[in-house]
Amino acid sequence: MDPIAHFSVALAAAKLADPEAPLGVLGVATQVPDILFFGFEAAGLERRAETQTNFRTGLRYLSPASIGWSHGLLMSVVWSIVAGAIAFPFYRDFRTSIVVGLMVFSHWLLDFIVYPNLPLLFDGSRLVGLGLITSGPGLIAGIVLEIVLIAGGIAIYLGT
Repeated sequence: MDPIAHFSVALAAAKLADPEAPLGVLGVATQVPDILFFGFEAAGLERRAETQTNFRTGLRYLSPASIGWSHGLLMSVVWSIVAGAIAFPFYRDFRTSIVVGLMVFSHWLLDFIVYPNLPLLFDGSRLVGLGLITSGPGLIAGIVLEIVLIAGGIAIYLGT
């Protein structure tokens, strides 16, 4: 998903889940897996997939990705717990810590909807994901989903 779609979850959570949590913190939390990916890629631990995208065939993978450390299910749970634990000393509030952790995990949930190649553990483990954007109609549906998420996040944030 696009970073703005991930951020839309933070917009909604800032008003519905924890009005006391700073929007910026929640927004950064939704981006943690991608931030980690860039660091892990620079360190040589992960690599991006080569892809080709068009509206007729959707997203096609030309080479596999290596994203187990940043986007694997197991590590997404770990990063969520770590983020919540880091948040607690700053906010001294379990609710805020849990919401920060959930924002990190929301990234995996949204990526699960659109991508087919999220590892359960690390490289070589089973890959999961609904793969919405791996067909032409699915790619268009994915774009519509992102627009709905963005509009919904903004509406919730401004409306409450």
